[in-house]
Amino acid sequence: MNHPMYKIEIKAFLCSIEIEVNDIPCFSYYNEPQIATDIPINNLLFNSGRQNVKFRITPLFENKTFNKESKIELNIYVKDANDFYLKKQLIKSYTNNETLQEKSFFESALVFEAILPYTIEHSFINYSFFSESKDHLLLEVYKQYEILAAFIIKNDLKNYNDFTKIRFNDFATAHYLDEIKRNYYLNKALDSFEGHNLNLISIREYTLKFCYNGKLVYLEKMRNSPGLILEDVNSNEEQLHFIESAIFYRNNAGKLLLFR
Repeated sequence: MNHPMYKIEIKAFLCSIEIEVNDIPCFSYYNEPQIATDIPINNLLFNSGRQNVKFRITPLFENKTFNKESKIELNIYVKDANDFYLKKQLIKSYTNNETLQEKSFFESALVFEAILPYTIEHSFINYSFFSESKDHLLLEVYKQYEILAAFIIKNDLKNYNDFTKIRFNDFATAHYLDEIKRNYYLNKALDSFEGHNLNLISIREYTLKFCYNGKLVYLEKMRNSPGLILEDVNSNEEQLHFIESAIFYRNNAGKLLLFR
């Protein structure tokens, strides 16, 4: 394949699920009876070779254990991004054949080999946050969330694109975007937020989280996908909200920069 696109197909029934690819959060889905979807993961595959997928499932809502019918199926496959007629190739699969009843959680992992025509530079992610004060770091990361949220709320496309430059450039590389498509996505980056009266959720709702062996940091609200959560204040009981990935590393100058 000239442009291999790797995806995880997820089928979950009567359970919540969290997935990491190469120790970075990739997908999460909570408190819905079932889901069937597939998620592109190229932007978390930095180079050819061994790739790691970890997944964890938990019971729905406040249940202490799984329903006897709870099921999980994961399929990792690859397909050429630009060839709609070429069939996808299945690489790895997992299905729980045993009952999960009486268990309070379940986790496992899949390993597969990827062949990629690109390399995503990530050697600059070498600083570990583990020695830092968690209270101070929580405030520092939330400040970055406030900055990013302000760009979104004010529809400040230029500063938003500057802030998310690393994430977007890696996305463009991993999805084989040409210059025309790159510019298209850059110009459309904030379109989904238009027409909403958005506010960033309070710092009190967030918990500090680490990944990538403590070299990446982010915030997460319990039972929500990790990252920036903007709520539409006009949605009332509907609780309409937007969640955007916002995972940071610390550069050699000591500054937090957005990676994913």
